[in-house]
Amino acid sequence: MNAEKAFEVVGGFGRFQIIIAAIIYTANFIYAQQMVLMVIVGANSTSDTNLTTIVTEFDLYDKKWVTDLVQSLFMGGYMVGAVAFGQASDIFGRKPVILISTALMIIACFCSGLAQSWQTFAVSRFFGGIFTGGSGVSLYVMLTELVGKNMWTKIGLTYQCCFSLGIMFLAGLSYAIQKWRIICMVSSALGVIVMPGFFFIIPESPRWLYSVGKTDAAEKVFLKIAKWNRKGVTEVVLEPIGDEKHVETHTLLDAFRHKKLAIWLLSLAFVWFTTSLLYYGLTMSAADLTPNLYLGVALSGAVEIPAVLSCIFLMDFKLIGRRGTVFMLLLICCAVSVTTIFVPASAGTATLALGLTSKLCDAGIFSVIYVYSTEIFPAPLRTVALGTSSTVARIGAIIGSFIPLLLIEIPFLPYILFGATSFLAAMLTLVLPVTLNQPLPQTIDDAIKPKYRKKNENDNQSLLPAENTEEDSGVNA
Repeated sequence: MNAEKAFEVVGGFGRFQIIIAAIIYTANFIYAQQMVLMVIVGANSTSDTNLTTIVTEFDLYDKKWVTDLVQSLFMGGYMVGAVAFGQASDIFGRKPVILISTALMIIACFCSGLAQSWQTFAVSRFFGGIFTGGSGVSLYVMLTELVGKNMWTKIGLTYQCCFSLGIMFLAGLSYAIQKWRIICMVSSALGVIVMPGFFFIIPESPRWLYSVGKTDAAEKVFLKIAKWNRKGVTEVVLEPIGDEKHVETHTLLDAFRHKKLAIWLLSLAFVWFTTSLLYYGLTMSAADLTPNLYLGVALSGAVEIPAVLSCIFLMDFKLIGRRGTVFMLLLICCAVSVTTIFVPASAGTATLALGLTSKLCDAGIFSVIYVYSTEIFPAPLRTVALGTSSTVARIGAIIGSFIPLLLIEIPFLPYILFGATSFLAAMLTLVLPVTLNQPLPQTIDDAIKPKYRKKNENDNQSLLPAENTEEDSGVNA
């Protein structure tokens, strides 16, 4: 049997997966606080005179660009980490990369609370971004590779809900503490909670082990899963796909040796870029949504939850699927952005409603493309493809970090940028493959051969045109 059949035997979602999901969800809850930390610790505290931030301590009132720069450095670090650790995860395995990067993330982010100048704070945030990116990308791939394919949608979307809850928690934590140094230390120290689970409970990904030819090791992991799920399975025999010593290690360049994979990767990367640009542009401007900083941050997190939960239905609806959901939400973001250009600055309620609507749709896109991306690419390229897409997304996040500054100088320009990129991303979505109810590709040949992604009723009735079914010919990089 192959890896997918093995999950049918040992249980694709049982007691084992519930425990694993709880650990990884908790980690994402903690990562979220680091991703948006600057909204709080970089605030000018005019809405709460009791809040101390880097602005109040280092006298940055006339240097708004500093806080935007620090956030962009964090995102730049995340970009570096996603690529470096993503590639390492595909070569050395998911578990060692997650352990190392998470431990270093805790240290770097904790040290940011000890900084004696904004410059040293910026350096610590850059390194914190590197290790957050390295851990976050690998951890999501690990989550999907430890559950059955039929649970990917629900697992992936509830994973994103934990990110939203993390943002809301940060707002409450900041309101309770109101000291930026302690906020930095507490939010990072929470990472210690998940380290025992990473080390003692979560195994290496059996899908990764199988894809690199470590069949015996993969079988042992499957037996462990069966035991935890109380399936009474005494033997799992996987079909060998090659000897471990002779299984080729794949890199990003392999995606560009096949025209179809290259087009998918580039198109998907732009979708990630646009989604991240909107997400962090809107999140970093959360303080402008309401006069109350904590309420603005909490609302920006809370509005994501209904979006994510509604996508559970949309993604599995046969007339829409993953691709259709992303396409429609991007068009809505485009329409909302264009509408916002014509709303007068005095219309605070309308601006709040449009801002939250755009954030709602964008959060939905983010939750879907995580699942969608892992379904498109085969196991040997899955982490590096997700890491590359996430890397490009950080470029969008870096630009999004300066949106609050741009809103002061040229208020309408960010919405023109949001609208144009959303429309182009929606069009590029149409070149991506349909993955709803399709088998998960284990090899590059599986991904590019149309006979592997067989057409079914769901594809034929899709709201959007099906992908090109011509066989992809290899294109040398």
